[in-house]
Amino acid sequence: MHTFEKNCLESAAIPASSTYRTAGEAAGIGVDMAKYNNFCAIIQAEPATQWQGALTCVIAESIDNSTYSDTYLATVTIASSTDTTQIDTVEIRAEELSDGYRYARVEVTPAAGTGNMFDAVNVQFNARFSRD
Repeated sequence: MHTFEKNCLESAAIPASSTYRTAGEAAGIGVDMAKYNNFCAIIQAEPATQWQGALTCVIAESIDNSTYSDTYLATVTIASSTDTTQIDTVEIRAEELSDGYRYARVEVTPAAGTGNMFDAVNVQFNARFSRD
C-alpha cells in the first residue's frame, strides 16, 4: 500500500497573503527534482472581491536554484471567478527538465492591472528512491 508520507514531499511554495498581490509575478520556492520523478504546484485563488482577474501559472527550471529560465515547462491559466475559490494545478515530470537542470519552481502572475489573493503549495511525488 502506498502512503502519502512515503511517496510525496509537500512544502509551501507561495505563502497566503492578507493583501492583494498586484505587482508582477510571485515566484515560488524552488524544489530539487534529483530525488523525485514528478512535481506539481497547487494554486488556490480566493473568490469575490479578492478575485479581480486571471492568473497565469508556470513552471520554470534552474541549474542552481538561483537563476530561473524564462522558457517555461508548463503553463496553466486560472480564469477569474466571483463566486467560488479557484484551485488548479500545473505539473511536470523530471525528464521534462532540460539537460543539466534539476530545480523547478512555480511562478504566478496576475493579469495586468489586477490584484488577487492566492497561495501555492509544492508537491513532489514518485520518489526515485525509497523514503523508508
